Amino acid sequence: MNPIKQLAGTITRVRELSPSAREYTITPSEPFPFTAGAFVNTFFEHNGKTIRRAFSISSSDSDTNTFTLSIRLSLQGELTPLLWERDFTGETIKLMGPLGLNTADKMQAKKIYLFGFGVGAGVVKSLADHMMRRSELVSLTLVTGNRTIEEILHKDYFDIIATDPRVTVKYVVSDTNQTIYPDGYIQNHIRDYDFNNADIYICGQGVACNALQTVIANHQPRNCQFFIEDFH
Repeated sequence: MNPIKQLAGTITRVRELSPSAREYTITPSEPFPFTAGAFVNTFFEHNGKTIRRAFSISSSDSDTNTFTLSIRLSLQGELTPLLWERDFTGETIKLMGPLGLNTADKMQAKKIYLFGFGVGAGVVKSLADHMMRRSELVSLTLVTGNRTIEEILHKDYFDIIATDPRVTVKYVVSDTNQTIYPDGYIQNHIRDYDFNNADIYICGQGVACNALQTVIANHQPRNCQFFIEDFH
């Protein structure tokens, strides 16, 4: 387990991922080892007040010198409207982490399923990178659920890893007006998957995670473990 640290980090890059999501690259003040699936507490100062928010890390855990956070704009939130309002590039914030349940270390099956709803695709990206470095991996199935085509996050990365014969990638889009990708909900497009002897990771809003887990469990897979990370 990596030790929890309190340290500073500088926001060195902000990249647009979609109309409502951005990727923030942070360079910590010292090496920051973590395991895929971890999150970090961030502390932003604004008008004499400290705003604390937890974000999952979306980059490879093979790099200890920088890491990225995939962040979705929440119009009702206190922090993200501020992040969208002004450019934080070059600013230094306080960090605490890495935090989490060491999910990647617990997922030891040779067959892995990674499901990410919305910004949960960022965590899936980090976990996919981790899993693909395992020589014993037999298959990795990755599915993201998205509101619109424009909201598909990290598609550039997922399209690249899909060229690996062990990897299958699917994008499901809620918008029924588009005809490029399967539409509706992820659970409507898993009938052909064999969940026996597999580890299954689901990340996103609690309602979506629970609905997908219920459908998979109804298939009564044998020797199957669930790992759920629901955002509140």
